[in-house]
Amino acid sequence: MIRPAPDPQRLIVGTFMVLAAIVFAVAPLPLALRSAGIVLSAYLAFGMGGMPFAYLAALLAPPAGLIAGDAEWLVMLPIILSGNLLGMLALEFAWRYPALVLSPLLLITPAAFVQVASQRELFAVALPWDEARAAWLTLHLLVAVLGVLSAFLLDRHRARRATDTPAKARAVGAPPPPARRRA
Repeated sequence: MIRPAPDPQRLIVGTFMVLAAIVFAVAPLPLALRSAGIVLSAYLAFGMGGMPFAYLAALLAPPAGLIAGDAEWLVMLPIILSGNLLGMLALEFAWRYPALVLSPLLLITPAAFVQVASQRELFAVALPWDEARAAWLTLHLLVAVLGVLSAFLLDRHRARRATDTPAKARAVGAPPPPARRRA
């Protein structure tokens, strides 16, 4: 699992990222940018605060977008919520290298399914993204890859910092750690 930031920083930055996701949800931006902002905020919340903040950002922020009263957002809400949930589940259970591939792919799976299914006569639905389906998928795929990479880099930085701290303390002249007694 990821190494979150130290406790006060984890809580503050995680809460900030959840609030940023809510701001993206209610902002008067195009649908694709609103949704991509929520996705990026969720991945950054994971990198800084851990999985609870990522789930809050990914699943609490999209329904808050209904405050804006946008009918198009209401139509896209099930696609956004299901994609965010699948992306966060893949991030949690496939953390490390498999998450780099699985999380972005599962994030766009519901949107890709709707794109393919809505072209069939039986499931024909007019969605607000009809002009920019491919752009929606590409944008979300790139944002998810960027989010996983940033979380991965943050985790590696914290791991390196945790191993460097004792060596730096000894180099500065701090006393060596106490020796262990054998019983």
